[in-house]
Amino acid sequence: MDLNAAQQAFEANYQQDPRDGLTVTASTGDGELRVEVRHLDADGETRGFTVVAQPTEGEDKSAEDVGRDVAEVVERELAYGQLPARGEDGEYRRIVV
Repeated sequence: MDLNAAQQAFEANYQQDPRDGLTVTASTGDGELRVEVRHLDADGETRGFTVVAQPTEGEDKSAEDVGRDVAEVVERELAYGQLPARGEDGEYRRIVV
């Protein structure tokens, strides 16, 4: 699967969230599409999560489907309002699509 096409599909389908201090960064590498969502809150704490898609050869999804699915997950997580803080391990929550 062309992960660059999946990234382009994500960027075309993702509806930008207007909140200040929010960054959404999509990248590809190591056989995955990764979208890092970070928000600097009023207390100066960075919160966020990471959505990862790791398509396999046997999947019946197109790059467009993968990008759209990732965009839906990002938008759904942002709709909850308060983004999660880092876990006890110091990592942001990871959501695999």
